Amino acid sequence: MSTAGSLLDELRTQYEAARQSTHEHADVEGFQEFDARLRKAFRWLEKAITYLDGLKPAIEHRFDLGHGLVFDSPRFGRGSVGQHTRRIVGFPVLDEINIYYEIVAAKALTIEVAPGGVALADKVLDDAGLQYTSRRVEDAGGTVRKCLISVPPAIPANVLFRADYQTGLVTVTLVNVDRFDRVSLEFPSTSIDEPVLEDLVRLILGRDAAFLRRAPLAGIHGQVPART
Repeated sequence: MSTAGSLLDELRTQYEAARQSTHEHADVEGFQEFDARLRKAFRWLEKAITYLDGLKPAIEHRFDLGHGLVFDSPRFGRGSVGQHTRRIVGFPVLDEINIYYEIVAAKALTIEVAPGGVALADKVLDDAGLQYTSRRVEDAGGTVRKCLISVPPAIPANVLFRADYQTGLVTVTLVNVDRFDRVSLEFPSTSIDEPVLEDLVRLILGRDAAFLRRAPLAGIHGQVPART
């Protein structure tokens, strides 16, 4: 009887887990509704980025590399929106929306680094995705005294929407949007609407950070990212 009881307990546990899983996915949109929502978002974003590309508005964020190295007067530069599709039961569906844009500063940065600090400076610039050139300065005897690093006034930034049709989640990854950083948020597909997209554009321009409070960090369900 103890064996039968143990088996019954095991089956009950599996049954309850299956019911819970079904309940958790009850609000997941059908793939056609999900796809239609993303395509509508793509069209909206395509128009918005086209307008920003023409206007070149100021961006009210501070892009600081540390040690007093700050890009002055950033503005929205070139921008574009792309998409990627896959097939579900033979139907093409949108599973990615990519926004690529360039933040243009008023002038280039020139960094003077001691020979021992070159590797660290290179890592900081590489992590930020910045292009740069470096030149070693030698004394009369050929000894390297310092390295001059020139960074063009251009910061690459992008926003990626990645859809998971099984879970009904859209992961939005922001790279260099409001600072030199990368962060991913998880939205239910049903929340990808015009107000959310408007908040994203406001975040890009530095006018409001409400977008960051609309969803939890990816993988941390039920929590809202604390960013200032």
